[in-house]
This record gives sequence, C-alpha cells and structure tokens, in this order.
Amino acid sequence: MALNQQVRSLPPFARWVLTRRIPCAVLATLMYGSVLAAAGSALSLPLLVVHLLTPTLFALIAMGGGFSFAMQVVALSGLGVTLISYGDLGPGLMLVLLYGMLPVLAASTLAKAGGVSKGALNLAIGLLAAMLAVLLTGAASQDASVMEFVRQLLAPLFAASQQEGMDAQMLTRIEQMTVWVFPGLTVICLWMVWWGDVMLARNIATYYNFYRGDTQPVSELRLPRSVAYGFMLLIALASFAAGTPQYLAANTGLVFAGLLSAQGLSVVHTWLHAKRLQIAAIVMYVMLLIQPVMVLPFAMIGMLDIWFDYRRNIMPADGGK
Repeated sequence: MALNQQVRSLPPFARWVLTRRIPCAVLATLMYGSVLAAAGSALSLPLLVVHLLTPTLFALIAMGGGFSFAMQVVALSGLGVTLISYGDLGPGLMLVLLYGMLPVLAASTLAKAGGVSKGALNLAIGLLAAMLAVLLTGAASQDASVMEFVRQLLAPLFAASQQEGMDAQMLTRIEQMTVWVFPGLTVICLWMVWWGDVMLARNIATYYNFYRGDTQPVSELRLPRSVAYGFMLLIALASFAAGTPQYLAANTGLVFAGLLSAQGLSVVHTWLHAKRLQIAAIVMYVMLLIQPVMVLPFAMIGMLDIWFDYRRNIMPADGGK
C-alpha cells in the first residue's frame, strides 16, 4: 500500500495542464465561464458544479506550483474572463479576487503550522471584507443606505413572488427578514463552499503526493480568542447602534457566529467519532439540514471551546472513557 502511494502521480495530460500557465488559465476561464455561457437560459446543475470548482483548481495550482505561479495563472484567467465578457471588467475582477486570490492565499496558509484553522479564518475574513466593500461601494454609488441597497438588489425576487399570488403580509415579513440577514448568510455559504474547495484540493494533492502542509483534519478547527471577543463586541454594537452601523454589525456578527458554529460542530463531531456513535453523527447533520436554527447551540459550544478546549480530553472509544 505504501509503495502504491509513493509511485502515484498525476495523469500525463493533467500534469501537462497544471504545470503550464496558459493551459491552466484556459481551463480556469472555461470553468468560471460555464455560468456566463448559460446566462439568459436555465442553468444546469453540472455547469454550476463546474463553476463552483474553480477555487479548487486555483488552490490545487498553489499547492503544486507555489503562490507566485498560482497568482500568475489567476491574473491570466482574469484577463481571459474579461475578454470573453466583451471587455466587462466585473466578471474578471470577481474571478481574480474571490475565485482566485482568496483560495490561493488559503492554500498557501496550509503550509504553516495550524494552517487548517488559520486558512479557514483568513478565507472567511477575506470573503467578509469583499462583501462589505461591495455593499459600501454600491450604497454610496446609489446614495442610499446599505440596507436599502440590499433591498433594491432583492426587489426583483420578491416582485416575482408577489406576481405568483403570495400573501402580501407574509411576503413583507419574509422580505424584511431576508434583507436583514442576506449579506451575512451569503458570506457563510460562500465560505463553506470555498473552504470545501480548498480541502478538496488538499485531498487531491495528498492523493498524488505533492501536498506539503498541515495535515490536521477539518474537525480540528480551532479559532483564536479574538473571534469570540469580536463576536461579543459585534453583538453589543448591533444591540445599541442604529442604521448602517447596526446593519453591518449584525451581518458581521452572523459571519462570526457561523465560524463559531463550525468549531462547535467540530467538537461534537470529534466526540461522537471518538465514542463510535456514527449513527448519532448522521442524525446530527440531518437535523442541521432540516432545522438550521440548531446551529445556535453549536455556536455556544464553539465559543466555549476556545477557552476550555473540550477536545483535549476526548479519548477514542477503545482507549478510555
């Protein structure tokens, strides 16, 4: 088994593509452009999956070719997307910043001690900063508050729902709730997908023996205390502030709560795995899908774990109680 792992290598064509800048950039442009090609028509699930795997490609390139090589590929890919978008800088800039630079930075962080936790946190902060920049820039360009800008973005969605005959009062409540949490939930969803892409790239790089970095499992996610302090500060700010500061604090706090929930989930998963309660773990994840509000207890567990480190006393089922 060990011998097979030593001689395992990338297929020749994949090696040729991933070790050359222009072929890498062409592949990334095609993957990212899969949704652009489907604009104006029904987007198929396979095309969406290919599009969302673009960060995996950039992270994989960073793990195999290094930061400098990967960023050169990112720049070439951004140029390619701009060209196929008929000179529109928006899609190319989005690829460079969100789909390229952030996954490359996260993949590069994995080479450091504790890279899994640091990479996850840095990726979340990068996505949050990008979201805040978009909201503030968009609101300033339209001379509106950030919340009003988000409401304008979501207006076509609720206009279509109103035409379908939904109850007006219920639709208004849904709209208000959606507007309040949309930026934070968007960042959390992007973080889960992007971090999953980076971990997928790590698994591929490990399988083909060119990964050099932190090998800790995702269940060892450990956030610094600054995240817990920041979360409490944001909750206080959201409680006492008003207007745009309150809105931004609430959504930033929602992102921090998502990170703490991920750590709490890691604690519970590790405990269930150590006790060999796989069925209970499956039930836990199913319940999270059915009732997302259950993430709140996990956020509390994650915040407490930052100080008390519950996992240090978790022993395997055959090695202790």
